[in-house]
Amino acid sequence: MGLDEIDSLLAEQIAYYRARAHEYDTTHAVDAASRARLLDALRVFAPRGRVLELACGTGQWTAELARHASLLTAVDSSPEMIALNRARVARDNVHYVEADLFAWSAPERYDVAFFSTWLSHVPPQRFEGFWAFVADCLRENGRVFFIDELPAVAAHERWIPDALAPVVERSLTSGTRYRAIKVLHDPAELGARLSHLGWQANFRTVGWRFFYATARRTPIA
Repeated sequence: MGLDEIDSLLAEQIAYYRARAHEYDTTHAVDAASRARLLDALRVFAPRGRVLELACGTGQWTAELARHASLLTAVDSSPEMIALNRARVARDNVHYVEADLFAWSAPERYDVAFFSTWLSHVPPQRFEGFWAFVADCLRENGRVFFIDELPAVAAHERWIPDALAPVVERSLTSGTRYRAIKVLHDPAELGARLSHLGWQANFRTVGWRFFYATARRTPIA
């Protein structure tokens, strides 16, 4: 699988989430107990100031971020997701951007970057570049909060074999099938990789399915 195939997979992943937008909330509901713990952690983190949300989706987290932020920039590649998010949140301090995150450059620097179940959709070939992008989005003392799924989720996915990037098959309620990147990170291994890239990250698990992490750039001595 070369770079062209990675680009093709990412395009198909975008198409999948565009097609899935109107059924996303009913097919990807976080259980109430896990959501409560994740919300508590996010509130303790307190994403104040100018906040950037990557892959904002239908707004499951946008509304909470908007309660803390002075200004929230919410980015997604799907206009369908953004439309649902805008209707759900409807706050004056939220600015929406439709953009492919692998092609977009932030026009300003932010105090906080947030993303939920997005890192697992970043192919391994783009991992370092993605974290360099996150660093470029942040002010000197900027912070990151992110949520994703644990390796135990692998047993609940339909994997496509013999791919250089981990790829799963996803189906809509209509039966239409798509491919999507799915990299399930072990928190300890991910923390080590981020440390190598100059990040300090702290991880906590939530049940068998989720983890959340806070991160910031390692100070330069």
